[in-house]
Amino acid sequence: QVLLTKIDQKNSELKFRTFSYQLDDDRYFYPASTNKLPIVILTLKKINDLRSQGSNITLKSKISLNINDKDPLLNIRDSITSFQNIIADVFLISDNSASNILIDFIGYNYFNLEMKNAGFDKTYLNHKFNPDPYFYNNWQILDIDNNIISSNNDMQTIVRSNAKTKGLNKGEKRFHDGEILNESFNFSEKNRSSLTDMHNLIKSIFYPEVYDRDNNFNLTVEDYDFLRYWMSRFTHEDLGEKFIGNENFFETYNKFFIYGDEKIISNTDTRVYNKIGQAYGNSVDNALIKNYQDNIEFILTATIYTNKNKVINDNIYEYEEIGIPFLAKLSRSIYNQFSD
Repeated sequence: QVLLTKIDQKNSELKFRTFSYQLDDDRYFYPASTNKLPIVILTLKKINDLRSQGSNITLKSKISLNINDKDPLLNIRDSITSFQNIIADVFLISDNSASNILIDFIGYNYFNLEMKNAGFDKTYLNHKFNPDPYFYNNWQILDIDNNIISSNNDMQTIVRSNAKTKGLNKGEKRFHDGEILNESFNFSEKNRSSLTDMHNLIKSIFYPEVYDRDNNFNLTVEDYDFLRYWMSRFTHEDLGEKFIGNENFFETYNKFFIYGDEKIISNTDTRVYNKIGQAYGNSVDNALIKNYQDNIEFILTATIYTNKNKVINDNIYEYEEIGIPFLAKLSRSIYNQFSD
């Protein structure tokens, strides 16, 4: 599925032209880490909610993380960090642990209700991201004054896909507990989004005056600047310098569009403001792509499913051979078309 919006600006007038290929919002695909973008947005919203209630918390102020875990073999120590540092890791390397901390901050019900109220009714969250050594634990988050600000006491309501949703059973076999079972994998209670929801979320971030006039997420000008900045960073930029030398996290690790099939950035003129996702054979990217010098700008959202052996959860997918190169070449082809 592919969804594309070309953006033209002339004499302060904006024009949006949208095109699609095989778009079907009732056909399920696993969104993987692309759902981390709305998690970050709702983190910003909840911080503003807390501030309106008298809290002094900011993106940069110190917060304390701890786990009261019953497993003596799991070594947990208190950690002092900030929401800025956590969110940076979400965008720079799509860090699962960082994202799961944010889930414990906002809560599942908060996420699902706020997304629905904002018009993104095909985007919901039922579980955390794995692998994460603390996947089965809940983080308690405290502000600088030791007030608990996490949502651990909320009773989660699972959102299930409705009867219109197609393609919930994936694969012909699935890998489970060291063996292959002759049955498909059912995604009816897994996280979900749709290409249209993802695409419209990018529109609301970059053109709120057109697509989010009601400011559904209660974001400030500073919030938008913060969000756009970290969405556009390559993995080794800014706080990402700590990943230099780590062979797992190369320069373009967090970009499938434009740069996905190269490990070293060849040209930084084109910025990709995005959030990638990849799991269960799905490779997904959702981005605003912009070259400021050549005045080329478009929003692209695309997903491709690669699973040649039709086994789910065996971690044998054609990501490097097909998925990522397809997304990179697709985006460059569109870019070149608009540059002619």
